Amino acid sequence: MRKAITTLLLVAGSCLVIWGPHQACSGQGSKDWVARKDAGFSVEVPRGWTVRVEPKWGRLEIQGTAREQLIVWPVFVPGPLNTAAAPSVLAKLAAGLWPDARWEAAQPVSTVAIRARGRAGDRLALCALTWVASPKGSAGYLYAVAAPEAGYRLLEDTLARVLQSVRVTGDPSGAQQPSLNYVRWQDPRENAFSVEVPTGWKMSGGLFRFASVDTRLAWELLSPDGQIRITGGDAELPTFSLPSQTLAIAGFHEGSWYSPGYGLNMLVQRYLPGVAFARWYVTQKATRNCAELTFTETRERPDAVQAINAIHRQSGSYVSTSLTAGEVAFTCRQGDQPAKGYYFAGTQLTQSPGSGIWNVEYLCGFVAPSDKAALAQSVLNHVVQSGQTNPQWAATQQNIAANTSRIVSRTQEEVSRIINDTYWNRQGTMDELSRRRSNATLGVEDVIDSATGREIKVESGSNHYWIDHRGTIVGTETDTRPNLDFRQLIRLP
Repeated sequence: MRKAITTLLLVAGSCLVIWGPHQACSGQGSKDWVARKDAGFSVEVPRGWTVRVEPKWGRLEIQGTAREQLIVWPVFVPGPLNTAAAPSVLAKLAAGLWPDARWEAAQPVSTVAIRARGRAGDRLALCALTWVASPKGSAGYLYAVAAPEAGYRLLEDTLARVLQSVRVTGDPSGAQQPSLNYVRWQDPRENAFSVEVPTGWKMSGGLFRFASVDTRLAWELLSPDGQIRITGGDAELPTFSLPSQTLAIAGFHEGSWYSPGYGLNMLVQRYLPGVAFARWYVTQKATRNCAELTFTETRERPDAVQAINAIHRQSGSYVSTSLTAGEVAFTCRQGDQPAKGYYFAGTQLTQSPGSGIWNVEYLCGFVAPSDKAALAQSVLNHVVQSGQTNPQWAATQQNIAANTSRIVSRTQEEVSRIINDTYWNRQGTMDELSRRRSNATLGVEDVIDSATGREIKVESGSNHYWIDHRGTIVGTETDTRPNLDFRQLIRLP
């Protein structure tokens, strides 16, 4: 298989999706592409291609005009899954797609992803399986592509672009989120940056300057009812200086303040990696008004570090520092109301013989009522992804080329993709996959009575379901109403 598709499938289902540069195929400009949305997915395909969602399993199937085929298939496996057990799962799934295909041995890509190449007749094929663990088992996605070997080179970018555009849409729990309009908010202090925020939400903060070389970005966003709190950065977090023998001799022990000059004040503090800092920040600051704090997930993000460092290297601004990143998800109680939260943190350490400094380079997250956590996550993702640095301010402040703005913007995109894969989003997806698997095992489907809002399980096998005023449920093959007493039930995907 060619590198473009191989690279894409390696990362398509990972926690951090890095698509990299993309070039459309010759003759396939934006006007020749159309957007499709259906049953929890959105995707862009060339005009004339067909998109179908198999509702029972939630499998997305895309067919091209020249026997190109792309499949995105949510799967659930009871019990733990690892790179030793995953090849047999991949083999069964791939056999279900193309029974006559011949496959090479599956190869591990990471601790949570494997891939296999194959051939189905005159078509080349490639499958990748990625997964995450949960208390109920392992949930994940199978990504598969196949296309005729003849002329495959001309199809690479098209297939890559289609897979790149695939998005899981909506709240996996099925809850409808309110539609929000966004407006651009400008830093009122130094016009250093701007972000998009929902209309009617209260935004505050900006670029805080404590010295000529000490600037700290911080903002806080509150929902109109004040129940959702989303933050980025923190003006109270200084630059930290590592404890050292030299500082100790001078009387600067851990917890004390030290100034190297230029009006800069640093707190002497041992280094906290990203995930450790995220836990500390949530415990000490983000949940000050919460009780019963419980961490539901603590996860290091070396993938985020790799992506961010790559952006800086490509932009010619990479320096020799050590960046670590991590994220935490948690629950707590605000008054008498259960709440959920999430924070991502990246801390950067710069060392020299006998000394070192570190700072919190990336920090963002939210705390919200449990039933509004999905909305909070969606807004956080949008705000971070929309962030833009004023290039004039960047050039003046740092005396570097204005491409700093592009570096920050690309980094923000990577952070927003991390946010989009938070514990709560993945947990909702795993619960949904578990529901579908359970229904398939029991031979039932979930339907909703639109008149009452009641969710009902019915025996599967019919295309349409109806209920009358007595509660009698009838299944039919066509959409013809059994009689005037019946109203149609809505099938859940």
